[in-house]
Amino acid sequence: MQRLHSPYVLAPDARADARVYDPTRGGDTDVLFLQVGELWVSNPSLQLLGMMIELARELGARVRNDDFETYRTVFETYIHPDDAALAAQARAGRRRYAVGAAVPIGVGMLLGMLVVFLRRQG
Repeated sequence: MQRLHSPYVLAPDARADARVYDPTRGGDTDVLFLQVGELWVSNPSLQLLGMMIELARELGARVRNDDFETYRTVFETYIHPDDAALAAQARAGRRRYAVGAAVPIGVGMLLGMLVVFLRRQG
């Protein structure tokens, strides 16, 4: 971490093999966990994401988000060839979820319009 000129430190953690955090920001903010050879974090700050990208470059690794996009910079992502199939599956799953959620809403709207129409007729 010192090579990156980063305030983050590596420390033992009961929830994972280790954690990387900035001691100046408190113990549970912006924590990067090391588990079974993978580093992971939920909702990193831009500062932590930038540090992760720098660390990945040093290690010859990549930073990837939940949509299987790899970060070039904090604001730029791309689909790495190794993750193309997983990214396509994730997109298809989101589409199925959206369609599955839209069908009951559409049916409800149609039934509502039918009720309004029948009341006007009767």
